[in-house]
Amino acid sequence: IASEFRRAGLEPAGDDGYFQTADFKSVLSMLPAGGPTQNSLARSLAPVAQQPAKLRNVIGVLRGSDPALKETYLVLTAHYDHLGVGGSGEGDHIFNGANDDASGTSSVIEIAKALAALPQRPRRSIVFMTLFGEELGVLGSRYYCQHPVFPLTKTVADINLEQLGRTDDNEGPRLLQFNVTGFDYTDIAAFLSKAGRETGIKVVKDERNSDSFFSRSDNAAFADAGVPSTTLSVSYVFPDYHRTGDKWPKLDYDNMAKVDDAVALGVFRIADSAEAPQWNKANPKTARYV
Repeated sequence: IASEFRRAGLEPAGDDGYFQTADFKSVLSMLPAGGPTQNSLARSLAPVAQQPAKLRNVIGVLRGSDPALKETYLVLTAHYDHLGVGGSGEGDHIFNGANDDASGTSSVIEIAKALAALPQRPRRSIVFMTLFGEELGVLGSRYYCQHPVFPLTKTVADINLEQLGRTDDNEGPRLLQFNVTGFDYTDIAAFLSKAGRETGIKVVKDERNSDSFFSRSDNAAFADAGVPSTTLSVSYVFPDYHRTGDKWPKLDYDNMAKVDDAVALGVFRIADSAEAPQWNKANPKTARYV
């Protein structure tokens, strides 16, 4: 999209991805203050040259130990893409995405290593998956749900990891805790809260953001397919969110390791439970997913 804007003569106002144009400013300057106007601005765009690219979801699986339940699956996901390169002129134009979402991707890998090393495997199988194209519209997760490697009817939950590394949330420090989107949509939060209490991590329902962020990450694709899901994050919005300043030195690695311990225990408990997570049918917001 950015390249199309530049081709049309629009230039970015900064490294945040927003664009302005002198023509548009000129039109605005002629408008009377207040009220509707009939003025309009048209801009023709040259045909877009498309270059196909092959992208992949990356999957590993830890097979369950129970002869029957091992054919059911808990999915742990995170997206490995970000916003690429944007802007012009001097300075850094690389959107590194260290927190969003290298922190989630690395956590999936570390949790997979930890659980694979345990002497006893959980009863259900765990699928560890890193996804492409979340920033472009949860493309990787939607592709997977349309072409599942493991049957969705046998998939008991998706737990998605986002932004686990930054503790400097815009609303204040966030230490030794993580958020759960759609906290009251399923009983997943109950499993995670118990694991949090055992590891010293608080599992939080952010009253303002828990529900509104439910549909903003890869868990939404699984939810739309009927799979109970949630996204976990330490911060919802942090300084450098979707900016070039989201770099690795700003991550709190000690806190992230402690959060990962709690997540790993919660994932193990869900995968080891005879009872699969369920949608909360009493919550009217889950009607579209049940």
